[in-house]
Amino acid sequence: MSHTRFTVLALFAIIAALSVTPVNAAIDTVNITHSSTYYSSATLNSPALGGSSGGGFYTGVYSWTINSATGLGTAVPTWGFCIELPQASSDGTEDVIALSNAPQPPQYGTPMGGTRANAISELWGRNFDSTWATGGNTQTAQAFSFAIWEIIYETDPTWNVISGAGFSTPDSTAAELANTWLGQLTGNSAYFAAGLVAISSETGQDYVVQIPEPATLSLLAIGAAALLRRRKS
Repeated sequence: MSHTRFTVLALFAIIAALSVTPVNAAIDTVNITHSSTYYSSATLNSPALGGSSGGGFYTGVYSWTINSATGLGTAVPTWGFCIELPQASSDGTEDVIALSNAPQPPQYGTPMGGTRANAISELWGRNFDSTWATGGNTQTAQAFSFAIWEIIYETDPTWNVISGAGFSTPDSTAAELANTWLGQLTGNSAYFAAGLVAISSETGQDYVVQIPEPATLSLLAIGAAALLRRRKS
């Protein structure tokens, strides 16, 4: 049997198994405890902060320990980038969801949708530095956070981390780097990073994380199964 045929059959087997799962079942979760090791602090300005704009906001990589996980949650790494400014970090159980459906709950605006999720995917594919995951290059990791938040929260027609109405920061060095990266984004899918998902909690910050490719296949199967369940309901 060819590898392609085996992969397709495996995908349909996953879909068949998941199609009997209740619609509201949380089958992909991860329970985390934040370890607060790779942060750097910055001054932020955004309506999404609900009037709390100012200094002392954590940027860069957020790290945690994993206490338990189910489904795709078992593939979640021990670090990620914050994608939700209105809420504080919170220990506990997070659902693994499509990046385009985050952040949840949408306390400011709506979930980011496919266009912004693709922009983050391209940003990641072009500029992600693996040393960030172990605490390296915190200033460039900070710039990466700025670029992510600009993509999600900016309301101006163009991205400018230094002066945008939806998100900005006076940290000129990291902001200028973020603007350079944002200026590279063209929507070229050849640069889209594979396996980006969100871990999401109703009571705490959401994060973007990258899971390995085999788990990405499961994510596609879960999405297809959800469609099947909705059509049956």
